[in-house]
Amino acid sequence: MKTLPIATLVCLFASQSAFAGDIAKGKKAFKKCASCHSIKDGGKNKSGPNLYDILNRGIATNEKFKYSKKLVSFANENPQWTTELMGAWLENSQKLVKGSKMRVKVKKEADRENLIAYFQSMGQ
Repeated sequence: MKTLPIATLVCLFASQSAFAGDIAKGKKAFKKCASCHSIKDGGKNKSGPNLYDILNRGIATNEKFKYSKKLVSFANENPQWTTELMGAWLENSQKLVKGSKMRVKVKKEADRENLIAYFQSMGQ
């Protein structure tokens, strides 16, 4: 049986607890995203990619969606969505990846945390 070093476990725990938002509130907040994104297992892409299991897959890896060159370049340097990266993306996508197609700004930190909690619940 392979075990993880204690430092890794602490980082994983800290990462999960740092965005301990409310799933129900995140689901409600996602309604604004649903015009462009689905979040169901096997769901179709819309003008944006399906976000099911987004925090457990690589950035810009949905093979059936054409991502901007800027996001693909960003993914080369940041291959995995983390709660921290997702928080920065939701706060201001253009600040994180200047020139990407996505333009989102979720102003309230609590709203971002709730969305991330919802994303975490979709795909585990």
